[in-house]
Amino acid sequence: MTTTPERRRRKLIPEMEGRQARWYARLRGTDSQLAEYRRQAAVLTEALPEHVDVLEVAPGPGYLSLELARRGHRVTGLDISHTFVELATDRARGQGLDVRFQQGDASAMPLPDASFDLIVCQAAFKNFALPVRALDEMHRVLRPGGSAVIEDMWGEATAADIRAEVERMNLSRFDGFMTRRTLTWLRRRAYTREKFAQLAAASAFGQARITTEGIGITVRLTRS
Repeated sequence: MTTTPERRRRKLIPEMEGRQARWYARLRGTDSQLAEYRRQAAVLTEALPEHVDVLEVAPGPGYLSLELARRGHRVTGLDISHTFVELATDRARGQGLDVRFQQGDASAMPLPDASFDLIVCQAAFKNFALPVRALDEMHRVLRPGGSAVIEDMWGEATAADIRAEVERMNLSRFDGFMTRRTLTWLRRRAYTREKFAQLAAASAFGQARITTEGIGITVRLTRS
């Protein structure tokens, strides 16, 4: 049987479960990282009215989703990882926040049409085995006029960019080493601006606004 690029990509990207997911949750839960999530939540929602419906695709441990909910929005998190859904749900309950986390695939979302005003996807899109289908699903569940913001690693980030990013995280020596190593590996499957533009053009969105800074790429898509 012929192996398609999608099948090859799926094999290269294992789902994060168990101990690996818990290590990642601890890594992303430092004081400096939580402060960054609060800043990101403010920036992402600054132009939105109050109490909108927000979907975070692949929220992982749920830190950003909780900050979005803390700002008064109705938040849903959809993640392929059972461990992340469990961790994020427990964290939301412990903090008294009403956030719905559920397990599901970004390329086949178990969510109704036109149900969200904003979709956020951070540090995960490069892992999706079916990226165009994931974009189509984002388009489907967005309301007309709604936007999706994808923030991920940039495929053309340099080694110096990676070092600078890890230094800003204020990690321990071991966690810093492991994070640099992981980011260097992840860069191999991260998208360039040109490739992301091609994916957007092939999707129901048709186009995207793309910017880069440091190791990051930001893609903004709107359902017209």
